[in-house]
Amino acid sequence: MPSKALLIILDGCRPDAIHTTHTPRLDSLWQTGAYTWSARTIMPSVTLPSHNTMFRSIAPEKHGVKADNIHKPSAQAFPSIIDVAKLNNKSTAMIYSWEQLRDLNAPGSTDFTYCANAIYGVDNDTAIATTAAAYITDKRPDMAVLYLGDIDIMGHLYGWMSAEQLAALELNDKAVGIVLDALDRSGLRNDYTILVQADHGGHDTDHGTDMPEDMTIPWFVNGPGVKRGYAIQGQVNIRDTAPTLAHILGIPQPAHFEGQPVHEAFES
Repeated sequence: MPSKALLIILDGCRPDAIHTTHTPRLDSLWQTGAYTWSARTIMPSVTLPSHNTMFRSIAPEKHGVKADNIHKPSAQAFPSIIDVAKLNNKSTAMIYSWEQLRDLNAPGSTDFTYCANAIYGVDNDTAIATTAAAYITDKRPDMAVLYLGDIDIMGHLYGWMSAEQLAALELNDKAVGIVLDALDRSGLRNDYTILVQADHGGHDTDHGTDMPEDMTIPWFVNGPGVKRGYAIQGQVNIRDTAPTLAHILGIPQPAHFEGQPVHEAFES
């Protein structure tokens, strides 16, 4: 059965960081959902190219976005999952802390857009999650995107897997908890299928290479119709995110999507 969809993006989060850190709210999602610790992002393994592939399900060679500071209008030729949801009469929302993500959908595709551009070295994501929780429980959009960027910021400042970055992940876990608790209080938890993933990993104080530390990302889904406590056996690629979200929403896959829904994660 189709469900509402909530995509939560943990920018720069490596799978081993979740295993190393106290993350009870994230753990509750993957442990009672379907998960993989070996999903793959794309090259270059940086935020804006990765997000364009995540949302448009095409390679950077097609969407043309190959750096964080370069927007390619040609990418709009390939509608993102937000555009596709809106074209299928789904209500949409995007709450984020990095303004460059504004071009992930065509103007008018989001019913609600909120961005508070992050300040380096402080907790940005608690406020972002609080805004998301309030909007989602009030307006109940069919598809919502919550982007949390502090893990990536602290990686650049102090290094991937540093104590400071892991502390940011613990704060992200609490931020996810703000949303989960709001859904529970509103009786909406079973209305939403939640997909959690990173866009890339990192090493030292950077990312962007084809090293496993940069390319390997966590990817897990939890909600109605999702297998519980299931380790996904097949290879998951970041191109598969948009098709999986379309599957959750019960809307058609556009022809340009290169990925496939991760059917293995769902009960038949």
